[in-house]
Amino acid sequence: MTSRPRFLGPGGKVGTFTVDADSTGAGRGTWDPFIDTWNDRMGDLYPLPEFSASTVDGFQGTMRSVALEDTAVNEIWASSSVSTRAVGTYEHDQIRLYVGLRGAVALQDPHGQSGDAHVSAGAYFMHHVVTENHFHTTPVIGARIFIFPGDALRPLVAGRPRAGRATSPAAQILMAHTTMVQRTVSGLSPAGAHASRNALLELAKGLVLDCFDDREPAFTPALAQAAKDLADTRLTDAELSPAAVAAQLHVSLRTLQRAFAHLDESFSAYIRRRRLEEAAKALSAPDSRLRVSEAAALWHFTDSSHFIRSFKKRYHATPAHFARRLP
Repeated sequence: MTSRPRFLGPGGKVGTFTVDADSTGAGRGTWDPFIDTWNDRMGDLYPLPEFSASTVDGFQGTMRSVALEDTAVNEIWASSSVSTRAVGTYEHDQIRLYVGLRGAVALQDPHGQSGDAHVSAGAYFMHHVVTENHFHTTPVIGARIFIFPGDALRPLVAGRPRAGRATSPAAQILMAHTTMVQRTVSGLSPAGAHASRNALLELAKGLVLDCFDDREPAFTPALAQAAKDLADTRLTDAELSPAAVAAQLHVSLRTLQRAFAHLDESFSAYIRRRRLEEAAKALSAPDSRLRVSEAAALWHFTDSSHFIRSFKKRYHATPAHFARRLP
């Protein structure tokens, strides 16, 4: 388990802690350290329910929690199910946002409306939590669970939970910002942590309203990251272009280009570099029979000559020599 908490005034904390069954052992060897650290870090703000014996004894997976003052982001990847046994009687005033990455989370009748909420991969569910409710997951689960203070988002979701697709532009910007926070939180200054926390809240509002302010400078890095994430899933797509990604994110091409203006490379250069990286990986894979002409076509270079020139400029070797010199 790794833990890097810092204190930011009364009740305010920032940092991250991770538990991993590969390093701590499955079952209690992973679960108990997570619970102990959570209770120390966030328990006063957000008490945890009691988890089932099967969860505690059989947990296999990883969990990472990021705390930003009164806001937390928890990411879980597990090959064992997670479920509650007892939920307690304490009252809450918090907003939870579940984003499904794989498998599904089922929330038992979260608002007394005679119906469970199911959050599957590619979907999200946000609701106002007043009293704890039972939940369980599928045996294979991946999810991000956001916890926000009630007063930040209560007017938008109190009494009316929101659900939708995690592929919406607003959701993709939120997820991209979250990824950046997870990566950089240990080095954030107090002011940076506060700004990141506020950006998370504003982007969560944008998720509910299905929009975000693309003129807000604070969201520019998240927009660039979301564009990169989308490009990475479409590198073999002939239709991939800055204009296509801008349209998918519901921003203008100029807005997207501005998001990359402060970076080391343009978005077009990023796409070209990533295509070359994937081509290099494929050509040098063990037992690869991919021909240079096939790689050029697969990653949409104009022709083999163009591909070879671009490849040699980046890797200082032709694709054929590059593949032969690696073990």
